[in-house]
Amino acid sequence: MRAMDLAALLLAGLLLAPGTSRSEALSLDQAVQATLAQNPELKSMQQDAEAAKSATKKSRYWDDPMVGVRFYQVPIGGNLDQAVDIDYIVAQKFPFPGKVKAASEIAHHNYLHHLEDLDGRGRELLRELKTAYYQLFATERQLEVSRSLEAKLRGLVQNAQAKLAAGEPATADAAQGQAELARLLAEREALKQRRQVWQVKLNQLMYQPLESPIQLPAKLPPPRWDLPLAELEKIAEARHPKLKGARHRVEEKGWGVKAAKRDWYPDFGAQLEYVQRPGQTEDAWTGELMMNVPLIVGKKKAAVKQAEAELAGARYTEQATRNDVTFRVREIYQKMQSSERVLQVTGGTLLPQVRQSLEMTQNAYLAGKSYFLDALNAARGLLQAQNDYWRAYADLAEAGAELEEAVGMTYEEWQSQGRSQP
Repeated sequence: MRAMDLAALLLAGLLLAPGTSRSEALSLDQAVQATLAQNPELKSMQQDAEAAKSATKKSRYWDDPMVGVRFYQVPIGGNLDQAVDIDYIVAQKFPFPGKVKAASEIAHHNYLHHLEDLDGRGRELLRELKTAYYQLFATERQLEVSRSLEAKLRGLVQNAQAKLAAGEPATADAAQGQAELARLLAEREALKQRRQVWQVKLNQLMYQPLESPIQLPAKLPPPRWDLPLAELEKIAEARHPKLKGARHRVEEKGWGVKAAKRDWYPDFGAQLEYVQRPGQTEDAWTGELMMNVPLIVGKKKAAVKQAEAELAGARYTEQATRNDVTFRVREIYQKMQSSERVLQVTGGTLLPQVRQSLEMTQNAYLAGKSYFLDALNAARGLLQAQNDYWRAYADLAEAGAELEEAVGMTYEEWQSQGRSQP
């Protein structure tokens, strides 16, 4: 994804649905493109933005001129050609200087606010999409872990059964192993249901049939933002759509105050008449210049007061939005740091240790130097550690997706820029 606002991409029509066949892995970038290109809610918001853009252009023009004709003193029961004279009229209204400018700026900032709404909703959908994508990937890895551990458990159970058949003292090893296998298979069914839920969620976000199969890549590293908290807050201050939209709303209401105050000044009107006189009387012309007199003072005072109150409200909204954005960035940053520490500890320390423990206890049991329960406990420990790892992976990826929404910049945009500046 190129480093530009999602709203600009949507309005330019640059994002197209990916042409991925069912046998190919669905990349994250393809899923993103499909979601942004095909989502009907975004298309609706895009049309709203286009309408606001047209309103901006429309507000720059004066009112249309008026043309008409007057038949002066036509006798009752007579024909029009019996009029004393026929007047051809052209009239134009001229607003007081600054009124058109104020109306144009109000419409322009309203349009920009629509763009930020579109950008913000697009980023919300990307957060949902990436969360579902990474959760599906983690669930599939957990299923692989379950199948791998099943093979190890079946080997241990077969060995226990062989010892029992060979006439060794009866133990509950085989029964314990079978019980553990049953629990493992039950947990796998829950994982399969979870995988189905995430597949349906992905299809729903990409606006394609919910039952469509989805194949993900074999490897998918989680996004890691190598930026300090202060830098992330700086990016959010400059790029978060809600904050930018709040600023545009302040600008819009500020111009609203200027427009209300300009209503105290009169508009002008000019009218030109060409007088056609029948017979030998010479034709003539008449010109008029008029202006309205703003005498309804109470109405104008109320309008100014209303506009000033709306401006004050917009400024308070901007302050509240800034506080919310800053808090959200800090909250997600801490969540991401915590998930990353868990992932590092689990993947870098715990998993190697429990794998080694299972290998040692399994070999010792097969050699008759250890108990079956020791090997079973080691297998349970490995399953727990691997599940903890993939849960931490999913939490980290989800925090990364939430952070993208919180700062108003995707991980891909940040990568493509190659720098930390917003």
